[in-house]
Amino acid sequence: MTDKELPLGVLLLAGLQALQAVGVLLVGALWLLLPILGLFIAIPYAIVGLFGLFIAFGLFTLQEYAWFWAVLLNIIGAFLYAAGGNPYGVVLSIIIVLYLNCTDIKQRFS
Repeated sequence: MTDKELPLGVLLLAGLQALQAVGVLLVGALWLLLPILGLFIAIPYAIVGLFGLFIAFGLFTLQEYAWFWAVLLNIIGAFLYAAGGNPYGVVLSIIIVLYLNCTDIKQRFS
């Protein structure tokens, strides 16, 4: 495998990141059911969800910016999921951070 070939784990990770982003977008869409207040809450969810999709694309194409932002967003996400009582989100974020910090994977993004 050459240095810029996409490892299966990164492909799966990009898919998981995309699923996580879609989940955030769906939660934001649910907030739109509330008049006015829901819009103010849904906008940050939409921004984070779209940014998550951007990161997923960067992971798929092994972009260096994607590694940094994926780690940062998932560290923040783990805390937010914990505060919100979502253990699945916490576990998913921790798995993503640990995998991205594996030596071989980290080198592929540089």
